[in-house]
Amino acid sequence: MADKKKRRRARAAAERARIAAEKEPVDWPGPPPPPMPVAQPDTLEKLGDRLFRWHWVVTVLVVLVGLAAEIAGHYYLWSAVFPALGAAVGGVPVVSTVVGWLFGSGAFMAWGVLLVNQKSLKPKTVDRLRVVAWLWTAVAFMCIPSDHADSISLPTDFWAGAYASAYGVAIAPAAAVMFAGGRWLAEKVFEREVEPAGRVLGWICVGYATLLLVWGSTLLRM
Repeated sequence: MADKKKRRRARAAAERARIAAEKEPVDWPGPPPPPMPVAQPDTLEKLGDRLFRWHWVVTVLVVLVGLAAEIAGHYYLWSAVFPALGAAVGGVPVVSTVVGWLFGSGAFMAWGVLLVNQKSLKPKTVDRLRVVAWLWTAVAFMCIPSDHADSISLPTDFWAGAYASAYGVAIAPAAAVMFAGGRWLAEKVFEREVEPAGRVLGWICVGYATLLLVWGSTLLRM
């Protein structure tokens, strides 16, 4: 009986020693790592200001590079591309007019196809059409008439298509403002939302490009 009590006491003492050893702090080799520095509010504010300034610097640089590319593209397009294409297709009046018209008005067609069909197409297809539309828009802005463009001699049919689409691009911002104002007025008058702006604007772009083609085929050569 006494042996049993001794064994129980020994086991209890061993268990207490194990628990005490677990509670003791571990002696790590070397000094503990320093605490991580916490960013102060003023530091975060300064960092935000720097990022904001760099954002504007990058934006201005991108705009300036884009404008330089557009101006250079305008001179190259009217000096080299249009004369070469005009000479190549000038013998076929209809083809010549359409080719000249495509450079500016093709952008309206691209946006029209995108806006009309964007809800029924796959996301990857929509992304590709959007890239095509933006690239074509950049080319269209290169077609805007200038004194340099007026000095370039082109076949009549090609010139008619190119100038019709070029003037269409030049007055497009005014047309966009008129569309927005007309839609707002229609909603106020009828007191309800009109058809989604995307599809309406898409069909307007297609109709506008078609109208420019008709203009280049008829009125500009009269």
